[in-house]
Amino acid sequence: MALISGQSLFGADLAMRVTDKKTLDTQGFSVFLYDSTYHPVFVDQKNTAMEMILHGQRIATNGDVRLMPTPEQWDLVATLKGRQADKANNRLTASLAFPTFDLSYTLEVAAEPGGVKVTINLDKPLSQKLAGRAGFNLEFLPSIYMGKAYLVDGTKAGIFPRTPDDPMVKVLPLTDEPKKAYYLEDWDKAKGYTQPLPFAEGKSITLGVDDALARVNVKSDTADLMLFDGRNRAQNGWFVLRSLIPSGKTTGAIVWHIRPDVIPNWTRPPMIAHSQVGYAPGFSKVAVLELDPKFEAPKTAKVLRLMENGSYKQVFEGPITPSTPWLRYVYSKFDFTPVKDPGLYVIEYADQRTATFPISKDAYANVWQDSLDHHLAVQMDHVSVREAYRVWHGASHLDDGRLAPVVGEQFDGWNQATAIDGKYKGGDHIPGMNVGGWYDAGDFDLEEPAQLSVIQSLALAYREFDLKYDELTVDEGAREVEMHRPDGVPDTVQQVKHGALLIRAQFHNFGHAIRGTHEPDLRQYTHLGDGASKTDGRIYDPQLGPNEVKGEYSGKPDDRWIFSTTNPFFQWNAIAALAAAADTLKGYDDALAKDCLDTAIKAWNAEKAHPTQNPVGGLGGAAPAGGQGGAPGGGVLAASQGTVSGSGAPASSGTTSAPIAPPSGFDRGGFGVGQDWAAALELTIATNGAEPYKSRLKELFPQMITPQQMGFRGWTAVRALPYLDASAKDQMREAVKTYMAGLDKQLDATPFGVPPSLGTWGGSGAVVDMAIRMYFLHKAFPDLVSSEYTLRAVNYILGTHPVSSTSYVAGVGTVSKTKTYSNNRADNAYIPGAVIPGYIIIKPDFPECIDDFGFLWFEDEAVVAGSASWVVAGNAADAITKESK
Repeated sequence: MALISGQSLFGADLAMRVTDKKTLDTQGFSVFLYDSTYHPVFVDQKNTAMEMILHGQRIATNGDVRLMPTPEQWDLVATLKGRQADKANNRLTASLAFPTFDLSYTLEVAAEPGGVKVTINLDKPLSQKLAGRAGFNLEFLPSIYMGKAYLVDGTKAGIFPRTPDDPMVKVLPLTDEPKKAYYLEDWDKAKGYTQPLPFAEGKSITLGVDDALARVNVKSDTADLMLFDGRNRAQNGWFVLRSLIPSGKTTGAIVWHIRPDVIPNWTRPPMIAHSQVGYAPGFSKVAVLELDPKFEAPKTAKVLRLMENGSYKQVFEGPITPSTPWLRYVYSKFDFTPVKDPGLYVIEYADQRTATFPISKDAYANVWQDSLDHHLAVQMDHVSVREAYRVWHGASHLDDGRLAPVVGEQFDGWNQATAIDGKYKGGDHIPGMNVGGWYDAGDFDLEEPAQLSVIQSLALAYREFDLKYDELTVDEGAREVEMHRPDGVPDTVQQVKHGALLIRAQFHNFGHAIRGTHEPDLRQYTHLGDGASKTDGRIYDPQLGPNEVKGEYSGKPDDRWIFSTTNPFFQWNAIAALAAAADTLKGYDDALAKDCLDTAIKAWNAEKAHPTQNPVGGLGGAAPAGGQGGAPGGGVLAASQGTVSGSGAPASSGTTSAPIAPPSGFDRGGFGVGQDWAAALELTIATNGAEPYKSRLKELFPQMITPQQMGFRGWTAVRALPYLDASAKDQMREAVKTYMAGLDKQLDATPFGVPPSLGTWGGSGAVVDMAIRMYFLHKAFPDLVSSEYTLRAVNYILGTHPVSSTSYVAGVGTVSKTKTYSNNRADNAYIPGAVIPGYIIIKPDFPECIDDFGFLWFEDEAVVAGSASWVVAGNAADAITKESK
């Protein structure tokens, strides 16, 4: 209350300065200008152009000239030609253009008393065709402002709506607008070219009048300000403040004065990052304190025990470490490992108190179940999924699928290499493909890398931890799944079977793995809600009329497209997945186990005789990219860093396809060294050491334990040791020694001791990968590798991370993410057990993961590969804490 009731600097001189990081900054308020650019695939991600951070929150983004009031993700954006930071005049400038319309201009943001002045200067007057179309837009975050008050011209009051309900008008494309891809043209036409009318208009608008942490005033010296609600067009739209550029003007075509109501001497309250599920008694307990550099930090923190009568009793007080700067904040650690008695506790520091957490020998026993029996269950395709009274979705996509009829690049980076594959030509229905598989992420497509990763992760979890957990009934014949109803078959086994059915169908139809199954158009791709309502479930028959139905056939071409493009990446790791499935299914479905193994062996022989080539022009949109910050599909069978290229869809249109980190048996960076390692390993295990797989393991083993591989997939060589000579373990021991010698220095790059999140996608997958990798290395070489690495990584996912201490596993922990970029995000909801990507860095230095907003895919979109990997990591942590001393 003291923070929000103090005297503000509204209208006073904020003394903003251009910093060495090329931002405009004062205590409590920052402005960025094109520190990031629009993404080459995703385009508008809500994190570029002019951005404002007020009292520790990014309140606004995308400040630039746009040609629509509420543009969506793939609508036209300006081309950035250059930017400058003028320290002498405390001014940021970006030079931009819309070349097609011969429109060039500068966007200037300059410090002035009370805030900043925003100016658009055109090189020449606006053309007639852009009059009434080109305007300056600045987008404000809905989760901050909805339900809050605004004031127009000091007298006209209103409340930001929670639900969009504005009149819509048709705004046709401009005649000279660059021609879009056919699927974008179809998408615009299907939506009717509509735009909302403004819900407020005037010369001065104050946003968040009743919120001292978000209050900001904007005045226009030129055209009126208009407030639009972008959610009229898509659930993840933002509030848009806009002024049209007037005809005939050049210098000062737009002039805004932005006055943030900055609290004097404001400092961000300390954030105490800790595990939201608690800690095991005999293991390390370290909280990380994220502090404002100007905060006068106490030197000690306390641990209080919550007593049965509701009172708190101090049980420990200890020093915090000297602060270490990282990005925008400084960090200290608080080690309370001496607290070991089972019970409920909180940490207290500088008048901040955490949520309650337990210390218990079973602290990690229940961190993974929701991922297996909720998130993965809800994502199951081609079946209905029910939980008690609730039906999550009906049996979906029973009309799968048609061979993609269009050769070349499609939206979301999907690509069909050829018009014919075997006996099928483009547009043909492929029988038997409406089985198994999981919706990839917040959308409904079947990404091949995700399917292969889930199968291998769950197969490993079942075998490594003897995972007999059973809470699902799965009836593949009836296409029915029901939660909270054990059926006598371990859920990991049933999920492995569900994935194997899909991969087996690919080999039976095409003789090889495929790119996956994808929506035919953007209207279907942006669907939110029940996956069973996306299509009519009937096989398309072009001989029938558009609304004609005849038995199991209809004239509606809504069947999903099957992209049969393949490459060595898919092929070798599909073989590995089938072999892992065969080993897992033995004793539960022997017929399917045999078929999976026979199919894998046949494919191995064929691949050795006639190696699959990469398709011309790329890898079908699914090659591992370099880049940093692994997607949340990391873990057991995922690269520690990097994503699959060509993924993503219009976030403002409603969905994306998450980047999938390739399984750790997968070779990234050219598929050169040991690309068949994972297949050889799983076939060796499934055949109990048969040839030629065992010999291939021995041949590849030295390559897998090189320093370059140890931090990526070298740990999987631990699983090969029982099938190799005794000397192999000695060789690996030396490799692990070398790896560990440099590991701590790498992990010290952040205060959290885990891989940093440096890419466009949050890096939780890389951390899950670390947890699993270090578990297996610890298990094989406990004298070289401490168990604390795995627990540190797991605790990070569960709350010991930047920005907030919210658990990244939805519904798991005292405080967890409950708004995720899942297929139910239109309800501002989540699917339990979904593992989000987590924080990213809004360049240059602002770490962000917004708790109460679930529409930023790069922070919030959970992928199935991530959930499957988390099942392994969670069990690893539980196994470690139950090790015999």
